[in-house]
Amino acid sequence: MARMSEIRLAGVYCTIVAQNYLPQALALYESVRKHEPERDFVLLVVDGDRRELELDRPRLTVLGRNDLGIEAIEYDYLAMIYDVVELSTSVKPLLLRQLLNTYEQAIYLDPDMQVVSPLVELEPAVREHGVVLTPHFLKPIPPGSSYISEVHSLTVGVHNLGFCAVGRGGRDFLDWWWAHLERECLIYPLLGMFVDQKWTDVGANYFGAHSLRHAGYNVGPWNLLERHIDRDTSQFIVGEDGHHLRLLHFSGFNANDPEAISERLNADMHNVTDSAAFRDLSRDYARTVLRIERELGSTVPYGFNRDSRGKSISKRLRRQYRADLLSSASATPLPSAFAPQAAEPFSAWRRSARVRKLGLAAGDLAIAAKYALPDTFGWFKRTFPKRFKSSRERLLSAANVRR
Repeated sequence: MARMSEIRLAGVYCTIVAQNYLPQALALYESVRKHEPERDFVLLVVDGDRRELELDRPRLTVLGRNDLGIEAIEYDYLAMIYDVVELSTSVKPLLLRQLLNTYEQAIYLDPDMQVVSPLVELEPAVREHGVVLTPHFLKPIPPGSSYISEVHSLTVGVHNLGFCAVGRGGRDFLDWWWAHLERECLIYPLLGMFVDQKWTDVGANYFGAHSLRHAGYNVGPWNLLERHIDRDTSQFIVGEDGHHLRLLHFSGFNANDPEAISERLNADMHNVTDSAAFRDLSRDYARTVLRIERELGSTVPYGFNRDSRGKSISKRLRRQYRADLLSSASATPLPSAFAPQAAEPFSAWRRSARVRKLGLAAGDLAIAAKYALPDTFGWFKRTFPKRFKSSRERLLSAANVRR
């Protein structure tokens, strides 16, 4: 196991998961071991303590919630205001920042990725640019496509943050990114937000991030139409330029149904690609994930779905906690949802939030009404301008998103 105290000049690969997604993370680790056996791999488990996880494997370092350089109460706040996807993406800059204390470069890969061949282009690109990202698409999507459109990039961002490579020259980017993700890593389409991804549309401009235009990186369900995969002896080749396939992203993949490509898209493999090579890769990946699932045994539920008394935490309750956390930043700290010693104060807060949650819902409905009922919205604005103004200010402030 790599010692985090040692300074290593080479880059490190890392990923972030909750315990219920460990099979995918270990499948990624195995692909790294196959193609880059001298590479260190760091696995952050957001709802676990590394001392409790028996994952002793070569060049694998397991980290937990206590290894990110933030106070325990701050981590509890993150775990309460965010669901599992939001939490796992919010701490990405923290992990990368910690790794840059040990390594010259840190490369984040989503746990549902597979390294198909060595990522030889990365280290020189990171050395030159400091931050390297991969766009969802490299070519315009033909008009009228029934599979996917460029609205995808407008909705979830230009870059896919299942991949992010940074060097020590990218620390300012990571600090800026974390300043937003600390409280604004939200799946919130009404306000144009999609976890960590859309922030990088802005940050890429501020910090001169490099957009890697290599067809073999971050090949996923959304871009299979432009990246046909063929096998050339022992190599997989992508697209007309003959790029070697480096990194395959099985986003939304169900190992029990490998023909479906992704549960997030309304398409199966035969509607999207006729690549026999891709079908073979998908089936091999499914077998690997299922094998590791059997080896690990029963799946552990996500650790922050319930408070310290075992009560379920809804998405709306998380949003209200976030709103109260922001409004009470200089007042009395909110009680932790997960510390047993704070169980009674948190239960009292939960009871007090019942009515306030309705205000958050009303705020979202007001935003949605502007677009769902534009004529009625405009009539109300013209007919009752004072009431409209006061209602709008009150309802929009409930979201507590800086605008």
